[in-house]
Amino acid sequence: MGVNLVILTAENYKEHVHNRGQELPDLNTIKRYESRADSNTILHKFGMITPAGNLIGFGMFVMGTWDPMLKPGWAEISIQVDPNWQHQGIGTRMLDEVRTLAAKYSAVSLRFSLKDTDKVSLDWAEKRGFSITSHTFESQLDVTDFDTGQYENDFKALESSGIRFTSLAAYPQTEAFHDRYWDFWRELVTDIPGMGDQPHPDNEQMKHLTQNVDKNGFIVAVDGDAWVALSMVIRETATTYYNSMTGVSRQYRGKGLAQAIKVKAIDYAQQNGATYLRTHNDARNAPMLSLNEKLGYQPKPGQFSLVKHLK
Repeated sequence: MGVNLVILTAENYKEHVHNRGQELPDLNTIKRYESRADSNTILHKFGMITPAGNLIGFGMFVMGTWDPMLKPGWAEISIQVDPNWQHQGIGTRMLDEVRTLAAKYSAVSLRFSLKDTDKVSLDWAEKRGFSITSHTFESQLDVTDFDTGQYENDFKALESSGIRFTSLAAYPQTEAFHDRYWDFWRELVTDIPGMGDQPHPDNEQMKHLTQNVDKNGFIVAVDGDAWVALSMVIRETATTYYNSMTGVSRQYRGKGLAQAIKVKAIDYAQQNGATYLRTHNDARNAPMLSLNEKLGYQPKPGQFSLVKHLK
């Protein structure tokens, strides 16, 4: 049976795809990818499709403004194959397409993510020169039954010491305050295991990427005029929110602030009608992994990040 590599867009998806493997992207996912790109993003999406319109493989190649942690000259790639079609050269054909795009756009390295439970794909990638660079764990909390009131005494103790909680939305929406927020984010993110050696995008890029994000979810803990902790919560879908970053200033650690501000993040998700709150943590970040477990987060399959250097 002939399988064709087809360039996929939100506009032509329904024309080409009539059925798909469970793990392969649907039309809404393709739309989300396209909405995330801007004029400075190089984005190519392609599917491996049977004559009957079955999507059995999906590949993607991205460079430019996409992920603020993507190093200059690096490409983020995705290669997914329906398990029923593995070991038939489908992934290799998509990797060949990726290599062609990498040469066209002078990519120096390819970054690739896989679930840590997908041993078949990991073996496939390692045989083709990809190496594991990090291991992150996903965890998810059902916030519908979470009782924030059980932490009332903890918050009272923090407040009596001068700590209060607010958000970026409570400040004037000026360049100065947004710059202050991203400067603080950058200060904290460098201390997170697995993040210290990552590129730190400038303020303009971060402001652009989050221009339509609700700033009430950019929670900060304040001592006097000083910002001492933050937790960022971003809406993914109507029912799922994502806690993308939590950090505490070094001199304020050990006071229960990390737990408190994560509870504030949970409260924000609840107030906005979320069912689930997701997060990721590097395998080396034992304190945060332990805190998530304490709060009731349930572990999900983790993720390996792999890299292949081309130049």
